[in-house]
Amino acid sequence: MKASTLIRKLINRAGYDVARYQTGQMGRRPLEDVQRFLPAKKELLVFDAGGNTGQSVLEFKQQFPTSTIHSFEPSPTTFQKLKQNIAAKSGVTAWNYALGSKVGKQNFSENSNPDMSSFFKLSEFGWGKEEKQTLVEVMTVDQFCADHQITSIDLLKSDTQGYDLEVFKGAEKMMQENRIGLVYFEVIFSDMYKGLPTFDETFRYLIDRNFLLISIYPSHYQRNLASWTDVLFINKEYYQRVMK
Repeated sequence: MKASTLIRKLINRAGYDVARYQTGQMGRRPLEDVQRFLPAKKELLVFDAGGNTGQSVLEFKQQFPTSTIHSFEPSPTTFQKLKQNIAAKSGVTAWNYALGSKVGKQNFSENSNPDMSSFFKLSEFGWGKEEKQTLVEVMTVDQFCADHQITSIDLLKSDTQGYDLEVFKGAEKMMQENRIGLVYFEVIFSDMYKGLPTFDETFRYLIDRNFLLISIYPSHYQRNLASWTDVLFINKEYYQRVMK
């Protein structure tokens, strides 16, 4: 048996796999795909909806060291961890509220696993347990941009456990005016939460607002069914500018 075959078998037994890395291949690494569509020497402006404890911020800063990031996390407890984890990162501001479709207050279901906290109730494919309901502040992308004189967003990332369509509805003006370049978000296919919008609703919403699909990334599975994945869209005008 070849040494390479033996090593791969050992890795497989440990629960991992090995794939050959191909330079420039799309649809494998979302932030590398984002990089492909950035204007030359562009300093990225990112909105991070669903900041959690800062995982995405750290990834963005590794890929885009000079980026400016606004990270939004509604849970007061998780927000404190977010602030601690990004304290040493320049150009990052954390905000203790959610992004949604309307400005106001709303009950947020905090889960024993913070990654599962959501405005939606857990359903059959969800995990963890609801520990408490917290009344949190909700802001819209449009209002935040108006308040802070932000004229354009390069990347709107949303990982809000099913609430992403509401985030996009709150960015209606910015989207209609072609002032959001890329949208990167998580899609849930399974019955993870009650009342989730379907993928076709979210897809149609973005297509109707001048966005094109770049990629659907490898899916995560539960009970041999596709459960969730990440997708990346780009605004048509943004695409035409950067691809000249």
